[in-house]
Amino acid sequence: MIQHNDIIQGTDNWHQLRKGKVTGTTLKAIMGTKKAKEEAFYETIAQRLTTGLESDEHPMDRGIRLEPDAIAMFEIEVGKNVTRTGFCQHDDFENMAYSPDGLIGETEDVEIKCMGGKNHIKLWLTNKVPKEYWWQIIQGFAVNPKLEKRYFVGYNPDIPVHPIHIIVVTREMALKDIEKAEVAQKEFLNEVENKLLELIKI
Repeated sequence: MIQHNDIIQGTDNWHQLRKGKVTGTTLKAIMGTKKAKEEAFYETIAQRLTTGLESDEHPMDRGIRLEPDAIAMFEIEVGKNVTRTGFCQHDDFENMAYSPDGLIGETEDVEIKCMGGKNHIKLWLTNKVPKEYWWQIIQGFAVNPKLEKRYFVGYNPDIPVHPIHIIVVTREMALKDIEKAEVAQKEFLNEVENKLLELIKI
């Protein structure tokens, strides 16, 4: 057994030494559920491909910091200019809205996610929009009837072998979910309005 007696647990050197190796914590995941093993698989690959150590920066702060770089790289990769915007509302239903990270004319837009190593690798290898972001993607189509294409962009500069991964979602691919989303939120907003009228009368 190789011992590293000069390494103090919890230090950066200790974390660096553990990267990409099966430790007790990793073994617990490997021997657990199929899902846990899958997550450990992506995490271990990410550790092997990530330069430096994973930051403990809050995901929202990370996104704000890296988003301009992500858009710049996206523009180079795809050859399209992105216009930044803050907030978009439906023409006829002002309470239906979304916040794309950038618009490309009237028919395309960009959604940027600056995920940690494991989730970036998972995005790359599965080439699927993560479930937790799917309805966020759908909302763009529901709010903007002219929107035909959304680019879901994963960006992680700490994985230099593949820092950006782009998934294209078209309106045609998501028609059923767009229809569901439109109906569901119109019903929801109608319920809200009715309850507000009821409360105002009290």
